[in-house]
Amino acid sequence: MTKIMVTRFFFDYPVVILMMQSAATLFVIEVSRVIGILKVAPYCFEKGRHIVVPSILYAMSLWITVGSFEGIAMPNFDPVKRLTPILILVGLAVRSRTQKLDQNRCLIIVGLAIASSVAVNLDFSIDRYSFFYGFSGAILQAIALILFEEHLQNYSYTEVLYMHSFNSLVFYLLADIIRDELRDAFMYMITAAHPLFIIVFIISMIAGIILQFSAFSCLEKNGALNIQIVSNVRAVAETFIAYYLSIYLFYDVYIGVINWIFLAVTIVAARLLCSRDSEPDLVKP
Repeated sequence: MTKIMVTRFFFDYPVVILMMQSAATLFVIEVSRVIGILKVAPYCFEKGRHIVVPSILYAMSLWITVGSFEGIAMPNFDPVKRLTPILILVGLAVRSRTQKLDQNRCLIIVGLAIASSVAVNLDFSIDRYSFFYGFSGAILQAIALILFEEHLQNYSYTEVLYMHSFNSLVFYLLADIIRDELRDAFMYMITAAHPLFIIVFIISMIAGIILQFSAFSCLEKNGALNIQIVSNVRAVAETFIAYYLSIYLFYDVYIGVINWIFLAVTIVAARLLCSRDSEPDLVKP
């Protein structure tokens, strides 16, 4: 939905989009906390400062990602971003030097990351800005997910999401002081907003809330590496589905035989990984 807002309706205000999604998530948590659905303590600076570093890193990563949705400016961004599982593997190896990683599993994950990167690459030209912003977004996201995973050992996912939503909202508000997107977005709403855009915008806000709840819940249960592996598989499926449904503008690029081959490799690698993780004698504590 956010891609449609940026590419179809030319609502190119990533800070405003992310700010509204953070505010909507924070509002849902606050209302749920007040009426007793969620057992979450009120936000305080003492707790919030523990999550501020991963919150800022994750917010910056999302900012770069949404800013790349224009597509024509950074055609190689998404392929580079698909290498995030490899960066998470390196980060986990550095953080847990005493624990030996499963080499065969690591090879499958590296293969899946590379295969998914090629599968979503519809423009094989070299663009230095794409690589720079892609690696920046991947590094920021990898570090943020690893830090969030560590904090989830002490807090529930709803507490972490609550603190992250508040921190990220403050970050986007400060970013808007520099970017001044909120005023332009408001003028867009008044002068050029189509009724269909309003529907897409509402759906995007609802989807953003569901995405953040599900992401932090899965992060608590499955860890940073697994959630990023699923994200890669999702990105490949999304690219192919969106392309053939003409949901997303690809600017005269097309899916070729190489993309289909590496789509198959991605699916095979994901299947091997699932089979390996489901074997009781191969699962490590």
